[in-house]
Formats: sequence, C-alpha cells, structure tokens
Amino acid sequence: MSRIEKLYEKMKRKPTPTDITFDEIHRLLKAYGFIQKKPSSGSHYVYVHPELEGYWTIAKNNPMKKGYIRETIRAIDMVKELYGGI
Repeated sequence: MSRIEKLYEKMKRKPTPTDITFDEIHRLLKAYGFIQKKPSSGSHYVYVHPELEGYWTIAKNNPMKKGYIRETIRAIDMVKELYGGI
C-alpha cells in the first residue's frame, strides 16, 4: 500500500483522527488531481479539481479540524467514483 493510500485510510478512520496536518491534506489532494489556489489573504486555501464542479476550502490549521478532514475525504471519494475507484 502506498503512502497516499495509507494516509487516505488513516483519515477515514472512525472516530476522525485529530493528528492530521495541513501538509498531509495538501499532499493527499494533490495526489488525486486537485489544484491549490493561493488565498488573497488569510489562512484558507481553495482547491479545485478539473473534472469536478465546485471547490473545497481548507483552513491552514495544525492539527486540522475534523470538518476539514471529512470534507477532504468526501472530495477524494468523488474523484474515486469519477474514475471508477482508483
């Protein structure tokens, strides 16, 4: 199992882990094809995927809040479904 797959599985655990960092979320989103848009100001980063509508906003907190972790998992699940469960 690759590091990305291990990180994805770690984030999916119940209860939601509290030791996930912004860099881990960023690495996971990039691995699944998301593009990071730089914030004009503040600590929130916007991610978009070329094949999906909408965007995902993630605050740069360490450790990450559970809501951002769950949103990241939902976004990745959408990409996996789009490509047949990569």
